[in-house]
Amino acid sequence: MILRILSSINYGCVLIFGILLSAEISGGCETKRQKRLVALACPVFLALQVSLRAAFGLDFVEKLYPFIVHLPLILLLIFALGKTPGVAIVSVYTAYLCCELPNWLRMVITVATRSQLVGQICYIVLIIPLFFVLRRYFVRAAHEAMTCSKTALWLFGALPVAYYFFDYATTIYSNALYSGIDAINESLPAVLVAFYVVFLTAYHAQSERSRQAELQSSMLEVKWSQAQTQMDTLRRAQTQTAVYQHDMRHHLTMLEGLIAAGKPEQASQYIRKVQSDIETITPRRYCENELVDLLCSSFAEKAQHIGARLDVDVKLPQALGISDAELCAVLSNALENALHAVAELPEDRRTVSLYCAIRLGKLLIEVKNPYAGELTISPDGRPVTARKGHGYGCQSIQTIAARSGGLCEFKANNGTFCLQIVLPLKNAAIPV
Repeated sequence: MILRILSSINYGCVLIFGILLSAEISGGCETKRQKRLVALACPVFLALQVSLRAAFGLDFVEKLYPFIVHLPLILLLIFALGKTPGVAIVSVYTAYLCCELPNWLRMVITVATRSQLVGQICYIVLIIPLFFVLRRYFVRAAHEAMTCSKTALWLFGALPVAYYFFDYATTIYSNALYSGIDAINESLPAVLVAFYVVFLTAYHAQSERSRQAELQSSMLEVKWSQAQTQMDTLRRAQTQTAVYQHDMRHHLTMLEGLIAAGKPEQASQYIRKVQSDIETITPRRYCENELVDLLCSSFAEKAQHIGARLDVDVKLPQALGISDAELCAVLSNALENALHAVAELPEDRRTVSLYCAIRLGKLLIEVKNPYAGELTISPDGRPVTARKGHGYGCQSIQTIAARSGGLCEFKANNGTFCLQIVLPLKNAAIPV
């Protein structure tokens, strides 16, 4: 009698567990009305099951369960909570899959204690905290996985949907799972393996898209920062140009005086000095490619701040057959590493050289800089550093070169570090 009562209580607990978990996985309730409808569904479905069970028996209710609980619950999520049909179906089947967790715990405890009474009691005790654990750690991840895209919805829903139909086909509507047929016994593991393979493939594709998005975001941040730097340089140049325009009459008066005094050499020296001052305030254009020009301007400014010199020899057209994000990552990491290396050197050795050109449909990049101390090249071709948080730039450059089918080589010889990169270009311009 006690076991029968506990079994009935567990039957009601798992019903409420499944209803509430389905609603949570689908996205939860947004209004008080929706919360009341979900709360009302629990006693309505429970009363319906109790009456049908009393009238027709447990076997009849179990076989009709998809029609008296699951289908109405899916319709409730669609029409009352405003969920899409796909999300509603996958949410219900996922909750059904999660209902196996407390059932499995009950069976383990029953076997361990050799007492069905203890197993039924533990089922009641564990199902409530299990719901809150799933709500805290699983529900949000499951909902975001389902709603990020249609592909993710069907990928995520494949496993619970397959398990749902397999379970009903082999245990509820038949006894095929326990009939000893190998093909049936191996079908669920086969589905799990197939799901695992497809999931890893889709996960890899999603990771690649996320990586590209991160590169694009990083590139935009760098371009914004460099654009601000260039704007500051242009403002300073504009101010200095205005000053020179104001002082031009004084320069002309000075030149007129030197010529009148018969001092042409001093006048020539004065002209050269004025020309030199004007050149220093004139923004330099490194190449036609906007991104590379911004990068060179930005890193020339950084080099000046640390007392270094950046020598640039860049011959690139406006359009390149390479992703801006990848080009930005390669040049930024290469120049950043080079400036870090020369910052520790004496002032007369703080020189970084950059060469970029197109040859035979390929982008050639070479960065050279002196370095201090010992530099070791690892077996995988990257320089080894003991500084914490460093070394990722070289790895990023190597990865981008390998992924695009290019080459990347790090050399260290006689105190000079050299990075050489060859990247194939799509629709490459005529070699410069």
